Amino acid sequence: MKKYWYLFLVPVFMGLTACHDDKEELEQREQGESYLSCPDDHHPHLINLGLPSGTLWACCNVGATTPKGYGSYFAWGETEVKSVYEWRNYIHSDGTSETCHDLGASICGTEYDVATKKWGSSWQMPSLIQIQELLAKCSYEWTELNGIKGMKFKGSNGGSIFLPAAGGHELSYLGLLGQSGRYWSGTQNPLYNENACYLYFYNNFASWIHINRYCGYSVRPVAK
Repeated sequence: MKKYWYLFLVPVFMGLTACHDDKEELEQREQGESYLSCPDDHHPHLINLGLPSGTLWACCNVGATTPKGYGSYFAWGETEVKSVYEWRNYIHSDGTSETCHDLGASICGTEYDVATKKWGSSWQMPSLIQIQELLAKCSYEWTELNGIKGMKFKGSNGGSIFLPAAGGHELSYLGLLGQSGRYWSGTQNPLYNENACYLYFYNNFASWIHINRYCGYSVRPVAK
């Protein structure tokens, strides 16, 4: 059965922040040292959560300049922000779910990866496996960072990242801001190619599910 999740709606312009444009600077920073938490205000940093895979997570979202920033919202496989998110303007379909283009099992690190597009070749969207590892190997708790609600993931080595509850876009509205987080993976649903997998959390619950690819969700990069 296909899963569809609907949003309570609020105006679209809430919680947007500036976007990094200097990909060369971001790539140089990615090649540097990793940390257990941000050592300064020069974001993003590579955060080491002590994960078995060695995956290093960024400290902030694509489009954000701080860990608490909501950042920008993207349809899956698109690399530009829009004012409306629906099948009719989703560039990887011909206007309906039935005409959705198959982009392959994973778009991580490809031309469709917004993390790679915006931050450079050293970064990419997390795969579903990396999100599953984050859920399985880290503890997590619903908390606030400077007044912004979200989920803190803490590794066994003491490293931690904060993912703000940035909600998500449906049509021209931003829903559930401050109530839930929705973060794309780069993994397409293997059964229904009109859906993609994402990290979902609210309060002290966190899991992964899948949804229509046209929805506008957050992206938290990992080091490639």
